[in-house]
Amino acid sequence: MKMITSLAVAIAAACAFTSSATAGAEVTATYKAPADELWKLVEFHQPSEKIMPPVEKSKLVGNGVGALKLDKLNGGGDLDLQLVYFDAESMAFNYVIRSSPLPLKNYVGEVRVKDLGDGRSQLTWSGTFEPKGVEQAKADEIVQGFYNSIAGRIGEKVPRL
Repeated sequence: MKMITSLAVAIAAACAFTSSATAGAEVTATYKAPADELWKLVEFHQPSEKIMPPVEKSKLVGNGVGALKLDKLNGGGDLDLQLVYFDAESMAFNYVIRSSPLPLKNYVGEVRVKDLGDGRSQLTWSGTFEPKGVEQAKADEIVQGFYNSIAGRIGEKVPRL
């Protein structure tokens, strides 16, 4: 029991350290679309290029938790994502970036769709990460720009409020 408690304390301390050293970005956008319609656009198993302007094409390998999404970026480079949590009923998923040309490491993304009623829904797309080779503010700016481009592209498909 003492060993388990010590391990739990060590893990909690590591998580606290990691959280304080991470950068983050988030976009929250409201759309004139039912939540299930918005979910169909953003859920992990959909082609990335439909909602992510920087992605030229994507390939899905597998299904459900553990699935990989291999994205080819416009202008070159690969963005390899892995699904680590998926709940279709709650319209939520989390993923990690396994490799990318972005100046980030230890990236964990979270996507949530919320039903607001009256044919409206809200998307929240967020991520935590550590900068790699750039200042934290620059890494935040890059990811925030990526998220803003996603919200904008979705707004081309369903009206943004």
